[in-house]
Amino acid sequence: MNTLNARAPIHSDRRLPALTGLRIFAAVFVYFNHLSAPAGAPGFIGSFLESGYCGVTIFFVLSGFVLAFNYFDDLARPKACSVYEFLVARFARVYPVYLLVLAFIVLNLQANGASIDGWWRNALAIQAWDPNVTNAFSFDAPAWSVSVEFFLYACFPLLVPVIARLRTPPQILVAAVFVAALVAGLAAWFVATGRGDLSVFEADSAHRWLYRTPLTRLGDFTLGILAARLFVTAGRRPLAVRVCRWLTPLAALAIVALMAWRQLFITAWSWDIAYAIPATCLIFGLAVAPRTPLPRLLALPAIVLLGEASYAFYLIHEPMIAYLGGGKWIEDGSLSRIIFEGMVLGATLAFAVGLHITVEMPARKRLRTWLSLRSGSPITRLRERRVTAT
Repeated sequence: MNTLNARAPIHSDRRLPALTGLRIFAAVFVYFNHLSAPAGAPGFIGSFLESGYCGVTIFFVLSGFVLAFNYFDDLARPKACSVYEFLVARFARVYPVYLLVLAFIVLNLQANGASIDGWWRNALAIQAWDPNVTNAFSFDAPAWSVSVEFFLYACFPLLVPVIARLRTPPQILVAAVFVAALVAGLAAWFVATGRGDLSVFEADSAHRWLYRTPLTRLGDFTLGILAARLFVTAGRRPLAVRVCRWLTPLAALAIVALMAWRQLFITAWSWDIAYAIPATCLIFGLAVAPRTPLPRLLALPAIVLLGEASYAFYLIHEPMIAYLGGGKWIEDGSLSRIIFEGMVLGATLAFAVGLHITVEMPARKRLRTWLSLRSGSPITRLRERRVTAT
């Protein structure tokens, strides 16, 4: 009884505003990947926009970092109540808006006589495990990454006690290099065997195994966790701050340069490791040196608000593009069309902020209150009644 009612420490109010701001840029990268490039755009602009799928890799690394920063100490020696509270917090954060968007799309398809076969895979958030890319990307295509996130959340309480054994910065750095080498080695194997050239529709393709399979995305997630541990153990040392003043802009420029590099586009390297390493460096640098120009820009209140709404934006952007008639600048690259596409982006951002404020935040708060094991919560009172009745 005391164990169940014990309050598990929850530190979700600990925030690094620059990392929150970074989220909206990662989400906008994905947005432009789905929008493609306007007709007549220079080659490097086209490559930059179409390589926006790298935003997903940034999200997975960032997820590992933020979760480790907020929950690592609670789960280093996990108890049933702390694991439960963590899983409730993540479910309340992710599932309400996810289910709302899915329900809207399914009901709309059904009303128009279209097939809704397989909707249950999405409702259970297991679609990313399907070898068929059409099924994995069904209904709301970007939501496949939510399926991956659910798997990563389930793995987090198992990873933390293992990583907690790494107590010094050198140990953490060695572990990070080892994880990066494993991910790079897997990409190299796909290239060497020719599977890196397979179509995204092939079950053996690098796209399936390196980009959208939950198991292999553990590499990104673990790099984020290790970066958070390095930040906690060494991030406030003067040497680390001096290094990160240069590391942060260099990592950001590396991501931009890689996105603009056409030869990297849709290769085995680009599905993960090419962006995972600079993303890890960027996230670590933003946390360590928050007073440098880039972190200050990302920490502006308006950008932080958009970052907080980035999850809603990510889920709704494809339906919004279709509904508002966006994406046609592929055929018409005129100035008026580009302005219109900017208006579509602005409307999508505004709608996402509204959804975040009116649905996401209240639903998260209410679910965490209802499902918490803390004393006085509805689920605890119900359990107490049952115990008393017996």
